[in-house]
Amino acid sequence: MKQVITNILIVIVGGLVVYSLMVSAAIGVDVKSFYNRIDSLQTKIDSAYMVNKELDNKISRVENNIESINQQITVVDNNINIIKSRTNAKVNDVDTYTQSQLEKFFTDRYSENNPK
Repeated sequence: MKQVITNILIVIVGGLVVYSLMVSAAIGVDVKSFYNRIDSLQTKIDSAYMVNKELDNKISRVENNIESINQQITVVDNNINIIKSRTNAKVNDVDTYTQSQLEKFFTDRYSENNPK
């Protein structure tokens, strides 16, 4: 009886070994499939990385353009302020003219251009 039980156990262990070898071979095929998927995902990641790098370069160029335009706007604003202050100074000067000075100013200014 011991001999029969030992033989049955040996057959069961042998069957388990054969089964585990078959299962491990099937797993090897699945692993190859996963490796292929990983490679395709890595390719997509690499292309996304390149697109991201191009976008970063474009953003950098746009930021440089914005900085240049802001500098130009600052120059224009300064010129506008200078013109405003000069115009205000002239307006204030005219406000201080007396009646006779105003008549002389307009006579001198428009008599050559619009003779009557």
